[in-house]
Amino acid sequence: MKSWLKRLSLVLGGGVILVALALIVWRTPPPEPLPNPNGYDDFLRAGTMVTGKVVDYPDLDHEALRALVETNAEPLRVLRLGLTRRCAVPTDAAISNFATDLPNLKRLAQLLSAEGRLRELDNRPGDAADSYIDTIRLGSKISHGGFMIYRLVGIACEAVGRSRLVKLVHKLSGEQIRPLVQELEQISSNEVPWEELLRNENRFARAQFFKYPNPIAVVSALWQDRSLNKAVEEQHDLAIAQLRLLIVELVLRCYRSEQGQPPGRLDLLVPKYLHQVPFDPFSGHAVVYRPQGTNWLLYSVGPDRVDDGGKPMSRSNPGSGLAVYKGDLFYDSPW
Repeated sequence: MKSWLKRLSLVLGGGVILVALALIVWRTPPPEPLPNPNGYDDFLRAGTMVTGKVVDYPDLDHEALRALVETNAEPLRVLRLGLTRRCAVPTDAAISNFATDLPNLKRLAQLLSAEGRLRELDNRPGDAADSYIDTIRLGSKISHGGFMIYRLVGIACEAVGRSRLVKLVHKLSGEQIRPLVQELEQISSNEVPWEELLRNENRFARAQFFKYPNPIAVVSALWQDRSLNKAVEEQHDLAIAQLRLLIVELVLRCYRSEQGQPPGRLDLLVPKYLHQVPFDPFSGHAVVYRPQGTNWLLYSVGPDRVDDGGKPMSRSNPGSGLAVYKGDLFYDSPW
């Protein structure tokens, strides 16, 4: 009897959730009109033009790297044309041809990073930084109009460019830093809102809706989606926080090179060095900053939303399968 009641409650519960899902999904507003011209079309065209094993770029010697970049001069040109335009993934087309374009988009990020590495080997750190910023910009742009998996690929592209740029920071002069900060602030101001990603994910859910033959399957899928959405939102906020920390880190280095010491407060950087002090997506307040002599402590409180006083963030993977972060996030934190 108890087993039968339990089974009935699951079915009824699944039916309630099914109705709720239908209300959410079918009330999803239509997508925004696509930009015309759309930079995403340029990315798709450039992606099909790439030749050579760009994935191997970190291991190539100087001349092999030069040959790879020179061979791909035209796709780089088309890619950069797309970076100058508004960009949005055509959501409905992406749902119909699920994620078929993502491998080529990742190749474009690798190609930009290959160009950056070549510029580093040619002792052109300022130009290398431009390549890495374009990699970050690419990741940001391909996140607009797409659903969760597009954002995850965008985050991966941003991480490639950001990690390479972080290693260049100490080689950049104040004059080189200023235009880079302007570019990064522009990218940061156009970050894809989480609400946009959820709307697009709902459109994807609508397309998948009738693939589930019974309410129990729907309940199971919904529960998995809730966990996945939480994990993606965390990665989304981590990418935002780390970009904002990188911007402030660069500005602080520029300020110190000109003033001889760091500012007493971050708001002293506005408006000469920054348009505004970036806030921490995990706290809703300004990123944490503490001057320490000629250096400083700068961090986000991280996904645990606890200020640990600058203790570096650690990551664990418990049995739930979702990553758990403890500690504070720095501009150069690996995650």
